[in-house]
Amino acid sequence: RYIDWLLTVPLLMIEFYLILAAITKVSGGIFWRLLVGTLVMLVPGYMGEAGYMDVTVGFVIGLIGWAYILYEIFAGEASKVAAAQASAAVKKAYALMKWTVTLGWAIY
Repeated sequence: RYIDWLLTVPLLMIEFYLILAAITKVSGGIFWRLLVGTLVMLVPGYMGEAGYMDVTVGFVIGLIGWAYILYEIFAGEASKVAAAQASAAVKKAYALMKWTVTLGWAIY
């Protein structure tokens, strides 16, 4: 499961960057912050499940990574670029993606 997530979750986060990069020049920092948030979310979860750290500690650190991602897509630079530079269609796609990440991952 974690091998799959290490491939698919970063790709989901890169989509935010690519959508914004398609409409305007964006900072590479957006890409790196989303990637780091993804790794902070996934790696401790794996380490907890594999017995390398306490499961609860891994879960809490993973939640911090998820919160960091949510901050970036709702209030961080990515959100600000989408609000200021995007067309109505891009804003709609961005909003759908951010709510899918939020609600979909909350259910999981």
